[in-house]
Amino acid sequence: MKGVRWLILALAIVAIGGMAALSSSGGDDDGGGSTSSAGPSSTTATEVAQAPANAVAIGFAYSPEKDDLLKPLIKEFNSSGAQVGGRPVFVSGQNVASGDSELAIAKGRSKPVAWSPASSLWGRLLNYETDLKYVPDDNPSLVRTPLVIAMWEPMAKALGWPKKALGWSDILKLARSGAGWGDFGHPEFGDFKLVHTNPDFSTAGLSAVVAEYYSATGKKEGLVEADIAKARDQVKAIESSIVHYGDTTLFIEEQLRKEGPGYASAVAMEEATLVDFNKNRGTQDRLVGIYPREGTFYSDDPYITLNAAWVTPEQKQGSELFQKFLAEKLTAESVGRYGFRPGTTDGGSDAKTLAAPLDAEHGVDPKQPKRVLGLPEPRVLAKLKEAWRADRKPANVLLVLDTSGSMVQEDRLARAKQGLTAFLAQVASQDRVGLTTFSDEIRPLVPIGSMAANGAKLRQVVAGVNADGGTRIYDVTSAAVQQVAKVADKSRINAVVLLTDGEDTDSSRTADQVVQELEGQGDSSRRVRVFTIAYSSGAAGAADVLAKIAAASGGKSYEGTTSDIESVYRSISSFF
Repeated sequence: MKGVRWLILALAIVAIGGMAALSSSGGDDDGGGSTSSAGPSSTTATEVAQAPANAVAIGFAYSPEKDDLLKPLIKEFNSSGAQVGGRPVFVSGQNVASGDSELAIAKGRSKPVAWSPASSLWGRLLNYETDLKYVPDDNPSLVRTPLVIAMWEPMAKALGWPKKALGWSDILKLARSGAGWGDFGHPEFGDFKLVHTNPDFSTAGLSAVVAEYYSATGKKEGLVEADIAKARDQVKAIESSIVHYGDTTLFIEEQLRKEGPGYASAVAMEEATLVDFNKNRGTQDRLVGIYPREGTFYSDDPYITLNAAWVTPEQKQGSELFQKFLAEKLTAESVGRYGFRPGTTDGGSDAKTLAAPLDAEHGVDPKQPKRVLGLPEPRVLAKLKEAWRADRKPANVLLVLDTSGSMVQEDRLARAKQGLTAFLAQVASQDRVGLTTFSDEIRPLVPIGSMAANGAKLRQVVAGVNADGGTRIYDVTSAAVQQVAKVADKSRINAVVLLTDGEDTDSSRTADQVVQELEGQGDSSRRVRVFTIAYSSGAAGAADVLAKIAAASGGKSYEGTTSDIESVYRSISSFF
């Protein structure tokens, strides 16, 4: 079971500390995501009304992309008068990231009655990890959405779209091109830049990486361990064009809307995300969906009533009633408004049932995908993930820790050290990491170097730092970016990760000056992105400024507390 547990940890990391179980009586769990989230994902309670007395309570955990679709339906069902044995059925919905939810259920921290992750893969992994049959073999699909390679329309046309079928082999050619788009007759497009989420966290990222391996082998299904070694060179070449990874496509969509083609040339995302971008793209060009000719995956969003000891016969019946209600309500028209395809085509083709916004205007080809890939066995995924982590694009990261006097309050420094240790546990040996602390002085403690050489020293130094003095946020941000810039190169993701628990008191620079410096980087391939953490109540006044600093650099801002800081650091680690 050791290998299995490693796989689950790699796919889901850890659910947010202090997360309450989503029990059969309807507790709180964790999922979602935002630019100021408390971790890989943030919990959203869908139904806040109280369950009626004597109700059959159905805890329902579902993946974040379905939130807007399901919230009103849960409310409608709870008002429908559905009963089991004369008792009202009440559904408490929770927006929960698929990987976090899978791990929480496996570890007994979450006990929903019903579960709808983004892909059936997570159910198979739950059974595999627990050696229990929590998830039945067959589960109805609520909605479906295929993985696409979203590309700016002018760039897609430069490759021959829509007359020419494109795929991962074209991405490979672009990634290996020394002159970027110049080798394809368009030097004005610059370097080729790819983005996909981290497969340790995200269904879309996992699907993209597995599709890369399938493309390299020429297979449609039946990927085996022996195929992985043959495909690694091609996958490594594709990954070399990555801008950064990440935990959710929400941040990626925001960056596309903000920075346009300068941010990325192409993004692996679900078709529903493509539709949402094109509905709200502002002045940016349109993205079009490339359905890889080698094949792609569907996120099938299964509805699962768990076969678990905590699920009573009455709750199972109530869950089945809710599933039937959803099946009636989730028509092609109703789910299409949210960018989804219906869960079943009843033997017909999608092209006959799909309507706006699942159309060419929103970058969609209803006749695609023509080739759907088969999910590998979990043991093959374990080997594939291990290879990906060794071959993914490496990073240069400088960790910057506030050690001002206020960090002694509420056990902040001790908990922050735990968060840093959790971060260091996620980075790979080929990553380069350093550490700087600051108060009213800036102390570069460990120069940026490979984790293979620096790992032990970093952990030792982190354990020994103490708190004292004032706060020079703006000066240390500028100095840290300059330090990373000295070793930055386009073959790596370059970043600063900065935590502070208070407002600036001692800098010679102003916040505006730092923002201007960061914006001056433009979309350079050596750009240093800053990820900021406004830590604890003491940083409340600095949160807005930290968000501006992160945004100016193309990074992401977070807010954290002593109870969830480890999850915040793990979320940031997903970008590398």
